Amino acid sequence: MHVLIIEDNDALAVRIGTYLEEAGDEPDFAYDGRLGLRLCEINQYDAIVLDARLSRARCIDFYRDLHARLDNPVPILQLGRGRTDEHPTSHDGLPAGADECLDASFSLHELRRSLQTLVRRRRARSREVVAGPLRMDVDQRMVHCESRSVELSPIGFRILEMLARAFPGMVTRDEIEHRVWQGDPPRSDAALRGHIHRLRQILESTTSGPTIRTVPGAGYKLSIEMENERK
Repeated sequence: MHVLIIEDNDALAVRIGTYLEEAGDEPDFAYDGRLGLRLCEINQYDAIVLDARLSRARCIDFYRDLHARLDNPVPILQLGRGRTDEHPTSHDGLPAGADECLDASFSLHELRRSLQTLVRRRRARSREVVAGPLRMDVDQRMVHCESRSVELSPIGFRILEMLARAFPGMVTRDEIEHRVWQGDPPRSDAALRGHIHRLRQILESTTSGPTIRTVPGAGYKLSIEMENERK
């Protein structure tokens, strides 16, 4: 498992990380939620271990931003559950945004077992988007076309997922900009054109199948030349 540990107590973070590493897992570390969000945008994690001592406001901000920035948010294991007046709770009694909680007396064995359960649940709910020869595993952020792996940036993945879900239809520029920049798009459309250009280059260099067509004055659509059309 690739696990992100968000914990400002260095000793506890190292203790958890060492245990996970010795068990064959790959831990990363962040001392606060802001750094944790940046790491989540760069890397693909199976689960997050979150320090429950974060203030109510900081926890709410972290959960909200994580869901806004990632297409399929990483499951969160929250440590040392605080009082209900410190952290808002969901209908099942867990702090809002957390997938599972451990009380302050948790053991490292219990922590890893809980992480494994969260990862299994997530993989069981794995979603796949298919458009012709293009297959996208949304949970694992993996793309394959005609059995070949396609490496994409996080933004490139989001755009391609939108196009694949809409295939053979079109996605408007406004829809893409809202998804990528969360309602705060750049003043010029050059940024979006740049991302589309790079994504188109990657697809066309990887396979002769899908490419991205521009619909003048409207948006973009995925164009897939099927095998029988090439002959």
